[in-house]
Amino acid sequence: MSTHEDVLGTLEARAPRRLLEDLSVIARALAANDRQRPEIELSLTSGTVIRGRIVSITEDRAGAVAMLYVGGQPRSPSVSFVRVDQIAAVTVIDASLLVRSLVSDTPAPSRLELQRQLAARGDSLASVFGRAVALELAGELDDDDRRAIAVVLSVLVDVLIAIGADEVGKAALAAVDGIELSAAPHAEVRRDGGKLMIRAPELLTDAFTPGSLRAAIEKVL
Repeated sequence: MSTHEDVLGTLEARAPRRLLEDLSVIARALAANDRQRPEIELSLTSGTVIRGRIVSITEDRAGAVAMLYVGGQPRSPSVSFVRVDQIAAVTVIDASLLVRSLVSDTPAPSRLELQRQLAARGDSLASVFGRAVALELAGELDDDDRRAIAVVLSVLVDVLIAIGADEVGKAALAAVDGIELSAAPHAEVRRDGGKLMIRAPELLTDAFTPGSLRAAIEKVL
């Protein structure tokens, strides 16, 4: 079976709102990894067609509204806000995004490179905890695992600094004496005694954001 037939055979029909919600999740994951958001065309009931890249879908007093990036520069973007109940059809320019696992295509760091990144963040972690805290990699890691860990590592220190910014957060972090990083099919943060265990998700659609990572860590402290 060809790739073309495989993608078409895996796709499922979705109502415009559900499709846009699914695409907005993918868009956040892609943008977090410096990749282009999904490109779509919206055919409105008025006959107008709007082409752009989906950013988000949110609820307004008038109902659900989709936001599309339609041009301009990142610092001065042109954006369209479209009422979802005015959409007759959605065309996804690359529908494979809906059925293929979104794994980052950036080069995977070596284990040695990750170890160097961990060491470089040691001083920052010491400032958060007021003492040295072991930051280590777990087990055997393949390319996708190391790539996923690098994504989490890029935001981890800032998240811990934010958690420890007040006395309550500092007191909660005092019970942590080590942090272990690994990768898994789905994101997870758990405690094993004094060790904070962070499982980085391999798929971009499941990637931790600073907000979701902070929430996950605070939940187990």
